Amino acid sequence: MIATMVAALLFMAGCCWLPPASVEDAIELYSRRGHSAYNEGRYLDAAAAWQKGLDAARQGRRSVDAARFLVNLSQASEGVGRYAAALDQASAALELLGEGGDPATRCRALMQKGLAYRRTARYAAARPYFDRAFVIARRLEDSHLESESLRNIAALLQDQGQLEAALKYYEDALAHALAHGDETSEARSLNNLGTLFDDQAEYPKALARHQASLVLRRKIGDRAGEGKVLGNICITYAKLNQLAPAMAHCKAALEVATNIGDRQREANHLNNIGTIYRNLNQPRKALRYYRRALKIKQDLSDPAGEAGTLNNIGEIYGHLGKLDAAEEHLERSLTIKAAIGDDAGQSASHQNLALLHTRRGAYTKAKSHYIKAIFFNNRASRPELTWRAYDGLSYVYESLSKPDLAILYGKQALRSIQETRGRLGSLKKSLRQSYLSDKVRVYRHVADLLIREGRLPEAQQVVSLLKEEEYWHYLDTRGAGEASVDDVVATITEQHSIEEINAFDGELGRLGYEIEQLETRQRRDGLSEVERQSLSQLYDTADKVQQVFEAYLLKLESGYKNKVVFGEKDLHSLASLQGDLGEFEARTVVVTFLVLEDNISILITSPAVQIAYRIPIDEAELNRRVFDFKQRLVRADLDPRPQARALYDLLISPIEENLIALDAETLMISLDGTLRYLPFAALFDGEHYLTEYYNLALFTPAAKTLPGETEPRELRIAGLGMSHAAEGFSRLPAVEEELDLIVREDDKDDPRGVLPGRILLNRNFTAESLSEILGQGYPIIHLASHFSFRPGIVKDSFVLLGDGNRLTLSDLESRRYPFKFIELLTLSACDTAVGGEDAQGREIESFATLAQKRGAGAILATLWPVADASTGIFMSLFYQMRNELRLSKAEALRKVQSRFISGTHDAEGMEPEHRGIREADGDGGGFTPPPGAPFAHPFYWAPFILMGNFL
Repeated sequence: MIATMVAALLFMAGCCWLPPASVEDAIELYSRRGHSAYNEGRYLDAAAAWQKGLDAARQGRRSVDAARFLVNLSQASEGVGRYAAALDQASAALELLGEGGDPATRCRALMQKGLAYRRTARYAAARPYFDRAFVIARRLEDSHLESESLRNIAALLQDQGQLEAALKYYEDALAHALAHGDETSEARSLNNLGTLFDDQAEYPKALARHQASLVLRRKIGDRAGEGKVLGNICITYAKLNQLAPAMAHCKAALEVATNIGDRQREANHLNNIGTIYRNLNQPRKALRYYRRALKIKQDLSDPAGEAGTLNNIGEIYGHLGKLDAAEEHLERSLTIKAAIGDDAGQSASHQNLALLHTRRGAYTKAKSHYIKAIFFNNRASRPELTWRAYDGLSYVYESLSKPDLAILYGKQALRSIQETRGRLGSLKKSLRQSYLSDKVRVYRHVADLLIREGRLPEAQQVVSLLKEEEYWHYLDTRGAGEASVDDVVATITEQHSIEEINAFDGELGRLGYEIEQLETRQRRDGLSEVERQSLSQLYDTADKVQQVFEAYLLKLESGYKNKVVFGEKDLHSLASLQGDLGEFEARTVVVTFLVLEDNISILITSPAVQIAYRIPIDEAELNRRVFDFKQRLVRADLDPRPQARALYDLLISPIEENLIALDAETLMISLDGTLRYLPFAALFDGEHYLTEYYNLALFTPAAKTLPGETEPRELRIAGLGMSHAAEGFSRLPAVEEELDLIVREDDKDDPRGVLPGRILLNRNFTAESLSEILGQGYPIIHLASHFSFRPGIVKDSFVLLGDGNRLTLSDLESRRYPFKFIELLTLSACDTAVGGEDAQGREIESFATLAQKRGAGAILATLWPVADASTGIFMSLFYQMRNELRLSKAEALRKVQSRFISGTHDAEGMEPEHRGIREADGDGGGFTPPPGAPFAHPFYWAPFILMGNFL
């Protein structure tokens, strides 16, 4: 009735009559002006022009033209967020058209009315109008209208969380647009697909679609559409924790929305900017943006937008410690979201309420909200929310002293993260890194829980997952589809629970699909009595599944066993590490260090037993101690032993008795965080260094294999080096002497040298000659040159060749550089194991992992620039002991280090000459080497670290 009155008034309100020719001219003029302004995103200017066109049409009693202008005005009103006006204008257009009229205009009017309903979250009311529009578009064989109808149906399904159903409609819409060269619909469909993939955490696909849409929007001059896409790109970057580009795109989108008067999207962009400031830990600035957004959403009567903004404000109040205000806003948000059927929104609100109640210590309320968050998230298929809810439940049950449930839900969080990781393979390196930056703590938390419960094999597996991720994080040469997505091991008890939870997920998905099919049929053609009964039964079943699902998760709490029993298969896989250790002749023990925020967890793994320790220390304090020790290690005139003693007492003394009881000879050390920068060989107990007690090697779990025995081969060596200066690099004057001491050349009457082989020095050391040498199968490759390492950027990490060229790690991926014959790769150069800022030592074992995955058995590298004069002696002694005494690599390394400490080596007449070392400033206790031991300071012998196969 109201729409009829509006139509009549609009049509008859004119006070003057225009001649037909003038009417036609006016209609054409204002239509053209309006479309030009609309396409440029000037919605208010477009509305003004179309209003004049409407006046002309009604004065000329041109009802079809008036209906067209009303539809155009509805588009403009929707564009600036005036949804009530958009609904009235679309309804008035339909009234004017009656049962006849122009079918194309009727189709557009139906879409606009459905869109107005959808924008205000009245989804059930929207769908019939989209369906009727689609029928008309298909009958007209109008590809543009058909594509737009399909897009609208897809967007409605997406809003309701039916992502798979939406995907099919979007793809059909895009296909129609491409088939008919409709760039406008193509750009819109691409943008819609981007938002859908973003909802599914398919971020590479999301960015690709958005970027393609942005190119088209700019090509066709669609300024408003450009703003929409910029906003969507902002959201995806923010989810990847790329906050700088996210902010840039959001502010650009806000500028567009403000300039064209699009208040709805202005509010959306304000919300998104507020969220970025929240993530930048600037809550008060975030709150200012959220409040501006809330005012606009309320002015526009947008309940979905109002609910989302209330949720955001509640989060900020919680962050500021204003818990009562936070709860009020979150509850208001949840009430609105429940009323409009927003499953994903309800999941987010329950999640935030759970966090709030956890802070208050109200764990029963927190559990209830987390369980509801999981349920609604499963219905909405939003993986980005899934891991957060399970992670939250893990912390709740930890606080309730229910560690087994804490572990179960922690593993579920990890499983969700691992699944998302598998979809990131085609993303740029920096984006994969930033996505995972806030999730590493979940791995550490679960590993810590397992260690505390004595479930040590599982803890080892979680630590390995973390280290594998760190390897790909810093040296990733994978192509698309090669992402590592190892699953999280589960016990038999846990596996049963996981299967039950997954079964609920699958049942909810099946019911949702069947309900959607019947609802669609009901809107189009109506249902038979049998179908109506079936739909009613499906509703009842869905409600029951929800109740049973919630009851099952609560039942886990009371029914879960205090101790988890392993099945034989799981125990066998988890204990495989111990079985492998038993194969070594030297008594070998793996010592795993895991650095947490307030403690270090140490896990000892031997062939027969696993033992765990927790050492309380703040991570920042640990980092300071490691830094102070390193500062004294690189000064041969300063005494590092007091700092070495303190670190020995912290890291080795607590496990010393067990190492003695296990009769350990070789320690395979798996390190974490800044401990990777720590030369364990130089830890000091007051009388001796650690290397005087044990063979030491770094264990790299990401390589996935323990060292194995190798077939004995004649030890032959290829020595390649660079002694000249090159651009950006100093000369290495002792490299020639170093290679001469090590290599006894085959084709010369060479009295010196420890091992037979070849020397390629300076200009003879080229990419081609290295490829040839590697192909000839030398078991030992000794590189004495500069090496530059840049974590995560394989094309910028390189070995300086003798001809001055650079051979990058990316180049080394080529099959022309085979590593499979190498038993030992020695990098005798500056900082060969260290590189990059804020790496926390990950790059050290990451390079070793890369080389091992390429086939090399072991890597010998250095933690800081080595003194040239001592390096030749050190390396020649190392190879001599390997060759003459047939010692393992780790034994030979320990023997040489011990000789440097005691002075039982040939150093007569040699003075320390530093290879690239820079004197550090500062005072402290001095170090005077014992008589006959000029290289006794750890500076000369401790930087050498062995990674990989120590045998």
